[in-house]
Amino acid sequence: MNDFCQRQDIKYRYGPLAQKTLHNILKRELLEQFGFENMGLIADALIQRFLEILQDFDPKQNPILPGQLLWLAVSSRHKAQLHLPLWRQKLVPVRLTILHHNDLIQAAQGAHWDQLREQRIVRLLNEAYQQGGVLGQHDVALLLGISQSTVSRIIRNYQNRTHTLLPYRGTVHDLGRSTSHKALAVELHLQGLLTREIARRMNHSPQAVDAYLTDFERVWQLHQDGKSPEQIAFLTRIAPSVVRQYLLLIDQYQITETNASKPRQHRPPNRQQRNPKSTKKGSTHGQRKPRKAK
Repeated sequence: MNDFCQRQDIKYRYGPLAQKTLHNILKRELLEQFGFENMGLIADALIQRFLEILQDFDPKQNPILPGQLLWLAVSSRHKAQLHLPLWRQKLVPVRLTILHHNDLIQAAQGAHWDQLREQRIVRLLNEAYQQGGVLGQHDVALLLGISQSTVSRIIRNYQNRTHTLLPYRGTVHDLGRSTSHKALAVELHLQGLLTREIARRMNHSPQAVDAYLTDFERVWQLHQDGKSPEQIAFLTRIAPSVVRQYLLLIDQYQITETNASKPRQHRPPNRQQRNPKSTKKGSTHGQRKPRKAK
């Protein structure tokens, strides 16, 4: 038997077996049951995408450890569309640690559960964000079996005490009355921090921080031109809640000029001014005396 005949014989025997795939089972369903008879290429593309989505949920890819669970979070990389129901938003699977063994160790050592509840909330929000998702306060409340008002209070107290912003839907997607991550980046800039330091504190890229500062400068310019908050939001396509937070910062820091590319430190209006006596002409207080010539 020559090579050609041998190849044909092998193809005849094993070719049909190679068609026994999940892809082909799904393709048959689409062609025969859902009207895809003349759309084989589209069916192939749909099935390939469906299989990729299923692979994201495969526990073998990222094993779920004891104390963890798989949860769906809204994608942090896509702009929130409030006019659409939640199932129409881009959702991503995230693995969350509900109970870590360190939680139990601290509990055994006498740690109060209020303290443990706070660190669990912080951990859940950060874990989801690190995996490209963002949780709402209602997600956290449901996962921990507590009220949403309790979650809101704990988050607010933590942020005020640590001067950091936690990544949840209110801050990442600028929902509700939460201080947005954009406003926090601008405020840190107004306090004199450089872009790289702001990015490090907020776990953002320097490019994202620069974009926030550019938006803030646009809002400031339109505010100087006498535009209303509603007009500013319309012209800049920035959420009205974020525009209002920017305007509050402009008033709080009494900003008369701004330059997003050159950080400048502005003092809030309530800070104590330097003692005027120390700045009188002829005063040597706080100055170094000149050295005597040898």
